[in-house]
Amino acid sequence: MKKISIITPCYNEEEGLIDCTNSIKKLFSNDLKHYDYEHIICDNNSNRKTITILREISANNNKIKVILNAKNYGSVKSTFNGIKNSTGDAVVLFFPVDMQDPPEKIPELIKKWENGFDFVIGCREQREELIIMKSIRKFFYLVLKKFSKNKIPLNVSDFQLVDKKIIDKIVKLKDNFPFIRTLAFEYSDNFDTINYTWKKRTFGKSKEPLKDYINSAMNGLISVSDAPFRLILIAGFIVSLLSLSYGVFAIFYNLFAQSGLEKGMPTLLVSILIFSGLQLLVLGFLGEYITSIHNQIKKDIEINIKEKINF
Repeated sequence: MKKISIITPCYNEEEGLIDCTNSIKKLFSNDLKHYDYEHIICDNNSNRKTITILREISANNNKIKVILNAKNYGSVKSTFNGIKNSTGDAVVLFFPVDMQDPPEKIPELIKKWENGFDFVIGCREQREELIIMKSIRKFFYLVLKKFSKNKIPLNVSDFQLVDKKIIDKIVKLKDNFPFIRTLAFEYSDNFDTINYTWKKRTFGKSKEPLKDYINSAMNGLISVSDAPFRLILIAGFIVSLLSLSYGVFAIFYNLFAQSGLEKGMPTLLVSILIFSGLQLLVLGFLGEYITSIHNQIKKDIEINIKEKINF
């Protein structure tokens, strides 16, 4: 019997823990009854009420495994630590307590995996959120897809099923802040996708602060490519080219036509534009070197685990 591991990060999620774990239990009691499973919940030093619920549900179901961290390491590091502790033949990398990624799609992920794909990606085709957030996310994923060195589909999410042979390679990474949703693409192009609607939270609010979203987005761009610095580099070339073009135009215009500008102004404007372009150009090259160094000297800081339950 094949085993599926499901990783769930947790921080003060007492409102949804029971529904979340019951939804997985129901799946493997019905649609997926021919599979074994483990549901690993990675807790980031939650409040006492959440910890109490975790102890209760894990005591009643030994398929639920709990990792209690000594501090809040953030969902990314905590989730990656859960992946490292998984033992399944395939792993659902991220299944949130709020179930915005629908559990009913897990059988579809498994079916495609059984058809021979190394991993199956959930793509958030639709989102139940404000239009401004939809637009920001759409722009981010377009940039991610455009500049990635791998074949990353549009609207890729962490909600994906990855085969153990890929997981074994992923967990060896020495990365202090991995961009989990694109890791499998580093090892295989043999994947398939499913589309779904990312649902609105039915309770509570997201525990991720805005700065973590920004950090994750920047980390994603740096992880998949040199996109941020390439953009600066390209911008530098464009500004330099436009500045030089304007410089040539200004010289001929002041020589052969009447100009309302005071003497020296065109030269000053051209100089500012040219040097601005050159500065961006230099920053772009520096960025290339920094990215290369960054990729070579990443450090892996181990999570301090306070307690493990059902392992």
